[in-house]
Formats: sequence, structure tokens, C-alpha cells
Amino acid sequence: MAFSLDSGSALRFARNDRMEAIIYNKTTTHRVKSSISQPQTIRKPMPGTVRFSRKTLPLHRTASGATYEIDAWTYAHPEATQRVYLQGGLHGIELTGIPVLHEFMREIEDRQLPLHCTCVPQSNPMGLDSQIMGQQVGYNNLHTNQQNCWNWNRIGQLRDEPSQEGRWIRTLLDLSEAADVVLDLHTAGGENAPHVYAHVSQVEHAQGLGLPHVLAWEAHSTSFSDTCQARGQIALTFELSASRSVTRADIDRGLNVLQRFFGMLPKTEDSRIWQIRNQLKKWYAPKPGILCWHVAAGEEIREGQPIATLYTRDGAEPLGSPCSGVLLFKNPTHAPHEHQELAKFLVS
Repeated sequence: MAFSLDSGSALRFARNDRMEAIIYNKTTTHRVKSSISQPQTIRKPMPGTVRFSRKTLPLHRTASGATYEIDAWTYAHPEATQRVYLQGGLHGIELTGIPVLHEFMREIEDRQLPLHCTCVPQSNPMGLDSQIMGQQVGYNNLHTNQQNCWNWNRIGQLRDEPSQEGRWIRTLLDLSEAADVVLDLHTAGGENAPHVYAHVSQVEHAQGLGLPHVLAWEAHSTSFSDTCQARGQIALTFELSASRSVTRADIDRGLNVLQRFFGMLPKTEDSRIWQIRNQLKKWYAPKPGILCWHVAAGEEIREGQPIATLYTRDGAEPLGSPCSGVLLFKNPTHAPHEHQELAKFLVS
């Protein structure tokens, strides 16, 4: 595919037969070819075709004077029946949602869906820029908050504070305020079973999307989706894949989830519903050492089943599952300290 961008619009593509890589950045989607191809004809939009327009919003300046900013893309179909807000990359280590939204924006345009849609693929440039030795570490604010390193998705209570975090979360909350539906695209762990968080009153909206598990919550936290749900919006948090990596399969899965949500694909069979209050359990390392897993995320396991080996100073020790249920996700560490969290389970 070849790439072109028209002023005031989102994504344009034309096909060719060359191999390519895809780079998703704050402007749009770039397709990088592995060899030189012949010039391609870019299809022109039909008269009256609705396209995304972009507005760039400044956040704050760094000590060197560089400006952090986010792009909000708006698509306003004249026959819109619904206002929706979608965002990705709220945590800097959670990458999959960014390309998913770029791909979905293209589908919205191609199909001319009757929506009023605001998309913010890269919602957190500060988190995205947080790396140590090439590894994404932007789950918390490691840049400037020397006291508590705020979790970027637990700061809804700061929206009226004139801090960097407060101004940033206020910007996102303002962008999403008029929406009927808010979809927040996340990832989780080093390996996971895809799942979605939904308030107990909104579980029906999370069903049939191709995600095997729905985690229903009751008590509001200060997360972005919880804050939106508290003000009366349908608000779901999708955990699409593992963090810190992106695969074509991850992007396709995430795209299919959105296609099913908006009726572009048929729904799948219902997901299993779990209550966060009493069915989501954490597992901690009993000893320090080197961890080798024997089961995959998403597997059904039984209490006591050997699921990993921990290599301590004294040698290899088998670790049995602390409960029966589903291994929801593994944390990325393979060299845990004693009492460090290893994984989360969904228990019956």
C-alpha cells in the first residue's frame, strides 16, 4: 500500500504488491516499502465524503522548551446517530491501541459510518516517551513527579489541579465529555488473555466482542473510564494484548473488537463474566529467584497444579497454582523479588 495525506483528512491508501512495514506516529500511518515500486494512483474521495480532521492541543513544555501535545481527530457525519470517543496509549507501555485506532479511523472513513467520533490514538505522549535502555516504562509518571509517580490511569481526581497530570487528564476528559460512549484501549502484562472491564450496569455492551472475559466492577476508582462512567457515559476499558509489544495479530484482534462493537462484524458468543470484587486474585512470589512458566495466559488451571518453576539460591522449586480458575495475565518479570506480584487469576 502507498500512503497519502490530504489536508484536513486522515488516512489514504492505494494498493501495490510490495512488502512493507507500517509505522504509526502522531500524524498518521506511514507504510515503509522494502523495495522501490512504481508510482501508484491514489484514489480521491467522492464529493461529500466525510473525513477526519485533526486538532493539535498543547499540554506543557519541557525544560528544554520542547512542547508535549496530543492530536484529537474528529469525524462528524451529518447523519450521526451516536457520539463516541476512542483513545489509545493512556499508559506509555501499552502500545497496541495506537495502531488499532489508526486502522479503525480508516475504516470509519471508508464505510462512512453515521457517527460523530473523536479519536485520540496517542493520548499520552509523556508516557510514550518514557524509556530506559530502550524499554517502555511509562506506566507511571517517571518524568517530573518526584513524590508519587502517579499511575497515569488513576488520576481522575486531579482534573481540577494545575499540575502537569491535572491539565493532561482534564484535556482528555474535556475531549470525551460530549460522547455517549467512551472506549479506552489498553493492554496488560507480559502475556494475557484479552478482556474488557465494564461497570456491572453496562456488561451487556461488552458482550460478544471476541474478548473471552468481561470483568465487571461496582465501586468507582479514579481511572479514566470509571470517571467517565460516573458522569453517565457508557465507558469500557479493553485489554487487547500484552504490553510493550505489537503484533499484526494483536492489531487485527483489536480492530475486530471495534468492528463488532459498532456492528461492522457479527457478534461472537458471549464472554464469561467475572466479578472483580471477589473473583480477581493476585499471586505473589513466595521466594526470590528466576521464574519459568509452564502454562500460558488464558489456560484453565486447578489449585495445586504445577504451573511454574522458581530457581532460587537453593535450586529448582516447583510452584503450584494458588487457586482454580483462569490465568488472566502474567506480569513481565522473570526475576521476582520475594512477595512481588507474579500474575492475576480469575477464580470461580
